[in-house]
Amino acid sequence: MGWPSMCSRVVAVSALAWTAACSSGAGRVLGSLAYGGGSVTLRVGEPVRIAPTGSAAGGAIAFSIEPSLPAGLVLDSSSGELAGIPTAVVGATRFTVQATVGGVAVSASFSLAVGTGLPASVLSLADGFTCVRHTAMVQKAAKMAIAPDGRIFVTELETGWIRVVRPDGTLLALPFATMPVLTGGHLGLLGIALSPDFETDGGVFAYATMPAGGGSLDGGRLLRWRAVGDVGQDEEVLLDDLPISAINNGGALCFDQDGMLLVSVGDVESPALAQSDTSFAGKILRVRPADGGIPADNPDPASLIFAKGLRNTFALARHPSLPALFLADNGPASDDELNLLQPGLNYEWGASGASFGAATGAILRLWPDVVVPTALAFQAPATSLQSPWPPPFDTSLYLTLYDDQVVERFEMSGALATDIDREVEFLRFTDALGNTPVDIARGPAGQLWVLTFDALYRIDRIR
Repeated sequence: MGWPSMCSRVVAVSALAWTAACSSGAGRVLGSLAYGGGSVTLRVGEPVRIAPTGSAAGGAIAFSIEPSLPAGLVLDSSSGELAGIPTAVVGATRFTVQATVGGVAVSASFSLAVGTGLPASVLSLADGFTCVRHTAMVQKAAKMAIAPDGRIFVTELETGWIRVVRPDGTLLALPFATMPVLTGGHLGLLGIALSPDFETDGGVFAYATMPAGGGSLDGGRLLRWRAVGDVGQDEEVLLDDLPISAINNGGALCFDQDGMLLVSVGDVESPALAQSDTSFAGKILRVRPADGGIPADNPDPASLIFAKGLRNTFALARHPSLPALFLADNGPASDDELNLLQPGLNYEWGASGASFGAATGAILRLWPDVVVPTALAFQAPATSLQSPWPPPFDTSLYLTLYDDQVVERFEMSGALATDIDREVEFLRFTDALGNTPVDIARGPAGQLWVLTFDALYRIDRIR
């Protein structure tokens, strides 16, 4: 049986792309309509106005939609414009729009979801994502580490307490561990990391500036505990008497691909020490987590020093699938940096002419103004058990900037993900006191977590 010579009355096209087709032999395309990329994600309380586009946008009439739109939204029957202010959260729902183009009925189905509105402390967030103020922090928070079971271990900068946040948002009253700390400036409980084998060994590591006592001087100290439930036991000191000062103490911790622990130590206000082969100041140390010893494959098998020439590194990160490490270093009044971290290299802060680390480390991004990078985290394509983010968000590098109170997103490519293809603002906090991002991490369920001095935030896609 041949094709009918009359126009088909209804042509259904999914993903918000609608085409009215008339067949007589080869057929004749009357036009198309679209509302973007195939799905619409909104947030409660945010005005929306989406006009149809496409070659037939100006000629389509008599728009209708089924089922009814979420509360606060309407579809203009003459123009097809979707507008309003959604008032309630709605999971992804399929809608069908019908319209008329040149006397021919066309229809399409699309998905629409409404996520929660932004907290008052968040000024803006990329479209398609939602942000929840998960937990209020009682004391000034500094860093966090997320366990595979969803618990979040948070350091309090000035109390010397490590606190546990349960997956439901509860901040436990009993601290996981406590330690005396020196405070003020860049002093305090600075860094935390969990063992790559946390589920079996329960290893929790922290870096703090601590007062003299027990035969030790005022100095930096690397400690380890074994988590028994929500309490740390079997405290051990792995490194002691590391150089400290009022500012520039670093303190970031990160495990590399080989399970060795990286520790950043600031230049303690003495740039020349960052180039000295006999000082740990201004260095990245690489440590055996079992005993604080020197890994045999360090650049110098007799030294903990992994890289040198750094001023004040608050942020270390490992790429989730590539053999690549990254750091963000803070300059004095300019030249904050995002760097590829490689063994034995010199990142050039301080005087020149040192023997160790003759090769120069790669600078990926240099800020001429002070932005104060505090933390790095890679998102990654999720497994079937996790919550995937859409590309390119799923493989981006996220960086917190303390002074600007923003989270930047970097689209990276190249063999070691060192090429910055695009940099764009992802989240911005209001400029209220306390809304200063100090850490960022990817959780086991795929969400991105951001820590400020006074709260913990969970960011996920709207679905």
